[in-house]
Order: sequence, then structure tokens, then C-alpha cells
Amino acid sequence: MPKVKVVFDRTNCIGAQSCSIVCPKFWKIAEDGKADLLGSKENPQTGKYELEKEVSNEDAVCLRESAGACPVRVITFSEE
Repeated sequence: MPKVKVVFDRTNCIGAQSCSIVCPKFWKIAEDGKADLLGSKENPQTGKYELEKEVSNEDAVCLRESAGACPVRVITFSEE
């Protein structure tokens, strides 16, 4: 299983919802219309939300696609 890191800049999210459509297992639209990265924690130094864990190959593909689907590129994805 690959280890992935996803960094989400929620402040600049425009609520396009493309991430939650592509990968609903990891993304949920909150009441304010912006996305939440499920299972992530806010990095107090950057103010961005980070998810770093081992996931299945299928979940890694899903997360990679959600990053690519974001029209304002506030999601970054890397795989170790």
C-alpha cells in the first residue's frame, strides 16, 4: 500500500465540489459550502489541512484524481 500525503488549503477553497464528486470517501462538503478533507488535521504552522497515511492503491488513485479535479488547485497530492 502506498503512503500518501494530501495537503488542502481550505481557506482558498471555492466550494466547486469536484473533489467530493470524484472522491466522496475522503471529501465532504461542509455547511459553509467548502470541502472538508476527512481524517485530516490542521497544521498550525501553515493553516492547511494535511492527511498523511497509507491507503489502498484505489484510494491513492481517488485522492490523486480529486487533486486534479480541483479548479483552483488548493489540493496537493504526493505519494511515497
